[in-house]
Amino acid sequence: MEYFEKKITYLRGLCDGSGYPQDSKEGKIFHGILDVLDDIAFMLESYMEDDDDFDEMLYDDSEEPSYLYSFICPNCGNEIEVDEQTMENEQEIVCPECSNTIPVGTADVDELKF
Repeated sequence: MEYFEKKITYLRGLCDGSGYPQDSKEGKIFHGILDVLDDIAFMLESYMEDDDDFDEMLYDDSEEPSYLYSFICPNCGNEIEVDEQTMENEQEIVCPECSNTIPVGTADVDELKF
C-alpha cells in the first residue's frame, strides 16, 4: 500500500503548492478528492490484509489449496459456488433456487447443451 500512499502524498503536495487555498472553491474540491483517495487506499489496504488472513486459513502447509468455482444460473440469475471435487466428479449441478440443471465439469466441449 506504500505505492498509493506515496502517490496520494505527491498529489496532496501538488494541491498545496498549486496556489489554491484550502478554503477556496477549487481547494475544497481538490482536498475533498484527496480525502476520498485516502479512504479508498485505507479500505484497499484493509481488504488486502483480510484477504491475506483468508489465504492463510485456506492454504495449510499440509494440504493442497482448494478452489471454488462460481456459476450464474441462466434461468434465475442465482450465484452457485461449486468446489473442485464437484467439478471433477459431476456433469451438471442443480440450482437450489429454481432447480434448473447447469452443465459443469464436462470434459468434451461438444457435450455441452445450451
